[in-house]
Amino acid sequence: YHGVSPALIIAIEKGNIDIVKLLLEKGANPNATECKSGSNPALIVAIKKINIGIVAVLLEKGADPSIGFNTYDGTPLQCASKTGNDNIIKLLITKGKADVNAVDMRNCTPLFNAVKSGSIEAVDILLTNGARTDVVSE
Repeated sequence: YHGVSPALIIAIEKGNIDIVKLLLEKGANPNATECKSGSNPALIVAIKKINIGIVAVLLEKGADPSIGFNTYDGTPLQCASKTGNDNIIKLLITKGKADVNAVDMRNCTPLFNAVKSGSIEAVDILLTNGARTDVVSE
């Protein structure tokens, strides 16, 4: 089931923040990638699990909020914007300094994803933090 995913990814999938913290303290790479579904980095795995605590720990321990750009989900902020989870979006922008105008392979920005999610809070956060409204998707 887990193939050869690093222990950190397995702990994130299980939602075990204490094990995530321990692994990171002992040198686990906060940018580790899973072995399945497009090799998403740890941060995107935590975002998909909607686990704000683990997202915060990963950012604190150096997870790169721009890694994942060439995966299906785009950047971590793009992935979070798809869920419309305003708390994770805020965290990525404030703690991770995520680029609110990063584009994915279809030229979509986090704002496109937030609009599609229907979350007015997510849209407002992105606009407040400089999201451009003039980008056109493919």
